[in-house]
Amino acid sequence: MTASVTSDTSETARGVLAQVFRRMSPADKAAIVEQMSNEARELARCGIRSRHPEYRPDEVEHALHRLLLGDELADRAWPSFTHLRP
Repeated sequence: MTASVTSDTSETARGVLAQVFRRMSPADKAAIVEQMSNEARELARCGIRSRHPEYRPDEVEHALHRLLLGDELADRAWPSFTHLRP
């Protein structure tokens, strides 16, 4: 499986990037994945807060869970929460 790189990236830059990733340890790669995941979740939270400024922090988290897990699983995991829109 080949990672997608935007078309504005030169072949030279792609080669350098590939070399950097090949030299990284699995732990370093996992740390990058964790950081990217955390940043994506924070972006999602920002979107939820902008669409629903009335949500309390715990409601933002619940809406994020709904977004990530889907309504059915979120309802099963947190049955006491009302159905909040992400």
